[in-house]
Amino acid sequence: MKRVHLIAAALLAAAATTAPASAAPADLMTPAGPVHTSAARGPLRPVDFAPFKGRSSSEVLAGPASGLDSSWVIYTRLAPRAAPLGSISLPVDHTYLVLKGQANVEIGNERFVIKPETMVLLPAGTPHRIWNASGEEADVFEVITPAPQRDLAGLIRPAAPRRVPNAASLVRVAPPLGELAGGTGHASLNERILASRATGSLNVLERLNDMLPGGGRTETHLHPFDQVYFVRKGEMAVIYGMKTYVAKANTLVVLPVGVVHNNTNASNSVQSIVTLLLPEPEKGQPLGQGVTLSGSAAAAAPQRGAAQP
Repeated sequence: MKRVHLIAAALLAAAATTAPASAAPADLMTPAGPVHTSAARGPLRPVDFAPFKGRSSSEVLAGPASGLDSSWVIYTRLAPRAAPLGSISLPVDHTYLVLKGQANVEIGNERFVIKPETMVLLPAGTPHRIWNASGEEADVFEVITPAPQRDLAGLIRPAAPRRVPNAASLVRVAPPLGELAGGTGHASLNERILASRATGSLNVLERLNDMLPGGGRTETHLHPFDQVYFVRKGEMAVIYGMKTYVAKANTLVVLPVGVVHNNTNASNSVQSIVTLLLPEPEKGQPLGQGVTLSGSAAAAAPQRGAAQP
């Protein structure tokens, strides 16, 4: 897997700029480095859980250089007691979703402890940083969107902490998961929305979905936006064009704009996923349309229906 250090170098500069003058060089490690890019291409991108040294490891699972034009999606692992470093900001939106353990996030000059199924929405220009003060590894799912260029490192800037109005409102705790609806279609997704246009997120709709066996979007359809899934638990059966795939836990599923697809839970256990719409269409704009396949894929995609994400 090719290691890249451009992002790490940019973050090192950010850390050095905002760190105390007395900080030793060892204290100026990058907030998200070392960074590497997944070698996977196509719709399925499994996370690389190889052991790492240092305070953190970040894997770019998808981005403009690897088939996702709208955004970067990153899986970051923070080592136990990974200390805080300098704040950064970006000219685009950035989200953190804790999947495992707990992370510490500073938004402006306010600090929060973020636990699983909690998302932090960081609008463009917001100073922020993340670390792990706990004794266990913390795994964080990151989205940076939109992508105005292919070079992520060129977007990252050092930032001085400052007051961010209503910083606490940027921390979004998922509602409790109630009794799961079965069947198929949108109701079977059991969605819990963390960020959307209705909650002030114009560039990404981010939500949690939990599906019983047999649930999901059985009709094949397409969208006028990029859609991404991350399988947290269980597995997902995906029709992608004329092929069928099975995405197991800890796998990113990338569905670029216009790709015919569906997604179901063909397993015997509950499927838990993160869903991204990049971006969510404005109110009144179409979400997509159903598509009828013919030939070898038709048996796996039985019906045409109105598309819902």
